[in-house]
Amino acid sequence: MNISLLLFLACASVGWAQSSDIQRIDSLRHALPKLEGKERLQALYKLYNLYYYTGDTKMERSSISELRAEAERQGDVKMQATARIALLYYYYNTSQDDSLLAEWPQQQQFMLKHADWKPFYDCWILIVNHYIFTRQSNTALREVKRMYDDAQQRGNSYGLGLASYGMGNAYMDIGFHQEAIQAYERCINTLKNSTLGTSTLLDVYPYYCSVLSEVKNFQRMLEITDLWREYLDSHQSELGLDNGKAVNSSYYTYYYNSRATALMGLGRIPEAEELMMKAYEATKDVKDNSQLTVFYNMGQLYMKKGDYQRALDFNTRIINTYSDPNDPSGLLMLQKQRAEIMLLSHRYEDAANLYKQVYLLADSLNLNDAKNQLNEFNTLFKVDEMERENQQAHTRHVSTILVIIIIALVLIGLLGIYFVQRLRQKNHELALALDRAQESDRMKMSFIQHMSHEIRTPLNVITGFSQVIASPSFRLTDEQRAHIVESIENNTNEITNFVNELLEFSENESQNHYPKNDCVNINLLCQDVINKVEQTNNGRLQLVFESSVDNQLTVQTNQRALELILKQLFNNAMKFTEQGSITLKIVPSTNQSMLHISVADTGIGIAEDQRERIFEKFYKIDSFKRGLGLGLPMARRIARMIGGDLVLDNNYTGGTRFILKIPNK
Repeated sequence: MNISLLLFLACASVGWAQSSDIQRIDSLRHALPKLEGKERLQALYKLYNLYYYTGDTKMERSSISELRAEAERQGDVKMQATARIALLYYYYNTSQDDSLLAEWPQQQQFMLKHADWKPFYDCWILIVNHYIFTRQSNTALREVKRMYDDAQQRGNSYGLGLASYGMGNAYMDIGFHQEAIQAYERCINTLKNSTLGTSTLLDVYPYYCSVLSEVKNFQRMLEITDLWREYLDSHQSELGLDNGKAVNSSYYTYYYNSRATALMGLGRIPEAEELMMKAYEATKDVKDNSQLTVFYNMGQLYMKKGDYQRALDFNTRIINTYSDPNDPSGLLMLQKQRAEIMLLSHRYEDAANLYKQVYLLADSLNLNDAKNQLNEFNTLFKVDEMERENQQAHTRHVSTILVIIIIALVLIGLLGIYFVQRLRQKNHELALALDRAQESDRMKMSFIQHMSHEIRTPLNVITGFSQVIASPSFRLTDEQRAHIVESIENNTNEITNFVNELLEFSENESQNHYPKNDCVNINLLCQDVINKVEQTNNGRLQLVFESSVDNQLTVQTNQRALELILKQLFNNAMKFTEQGSITLKIVPSTNQSMLHISVADTGIGIAEDQRERIFEKFYKIDSFKRGLGLGLPMARRIARMIGGDLVLDNNYTGGTRFILKIPNK
């Protein structure tokens, strides 16, 4: 489960009112005109909380205004801060992003003015979580780093703990699991003895367990749930929990879920089932977000037990309940679970259809994510450019001062020591400025290198050059414009090739057989393939064709299938061969029943520990090379469907050699 979905589950309100809450609202409204001073403020604050928990956003907004106005009238700074941060949470929970970002600096400045540090850092972490929830991870990291530095400078342990929590969330969202684990550990160690950090730690524990589950460190996850349970039990009164009913609260429900996940990962299924039944009994009639997590985990539990029908029942119930159109990542997680259940229960056709939907939804999410991150990158790049210009201006200013200092040292020897110290100080400032610039560059490079989808690189080029061409501020020569148009076309073709590769793979996956109705002259077909490859090779590599069979030899097979396999083998060879040659060779097998068509290159070769994995779907030897990791798996599948096979020649040491074996009929 990604961090955006976790934030949604943590922050979404229940949205339905119970009659007891409505009665309390009516009672408070009736008593309010008679109340004065602190009692009136407390009553308004209770009203705000009741409207929040009943999901009445209109009255929630009105009650925040009433509370703030009364706090200002009475001069109560603490309650003013409470009302101000409540307004920010209102904007956050109702997705009024523009209002949130516009109001945040003003409200935080109020807390800063009055040195009210808890709401000061609370509203700061809210902005960090906003950036994470809107998939602006690099912006979130930059903001939470500012927050951490601020808290460190002030020596504020609550701010440090909260910033570490935000770092963990941001790292988890971009898949930096080890960094997220370190950040969550730092948060827990900082806040575990703090009276202010209770609510934060209750958020950290489920997130921490989630990232431990991602890396399958179930033993550590079990240890963390022990600490979590101990913390819950020791803070029941602070959380407003009745001791007899505490274990049925949502606080304990999330604990049951996480501990059960750890136990399932360790194979301790009976213990996991006992905990999940407690969570199920506590949430089966609640219909809120805690029920969603419980039903999902119940599905996981019954999959582990092999009871696929009950697993499917829970998955169906949660999909029917999960109706948020703004969070397709949650639906993706549920569809993946459903497809896995279908696969394990041998309903292969249903599983295949679901996996197709999952791939399409994942591609759509990745494309949207790429667009969002590209926009974020462009924004950060502009900010960095402004900072760099300021740094350059500062450097020029410093250089002028250094010249003056050197002249002064020559003219006034008695003041040499003073000016040397001054020079060292300026050099230190320059080093810090350079470090900040290098850190900015590192963050951008890290962002680019960890893009999860191959389409992002050509998309960046297309978007960038399109903006250059469209902008009237750029004056381009014909040669520059032609170069840009060529780059756009090349990258558009690259995206098209990715899409075509996916379509070919999808078509191949849906193909049950290739009819062997073609009578193919094998030498002519191979020569034709080489001629087509040469069009893109342009003489870069030497293409060699050798054949030990008669020029008139024909085989009964599927011509299109053969061409697809050879195309994939040549694409692979050209990708990993910088110089040298690619040799296509045809020889009959020893008993003449098969033809062996080999494609050998002089490239980098394949390490021994990776040879068993190259035919796995989406596996890539070099993650920085273009491609989706589908070519070789697809080629092998086609080869087997036409009665042959595709293997790697492990004895070949001059690079890489694949051997396609087809029937010699």
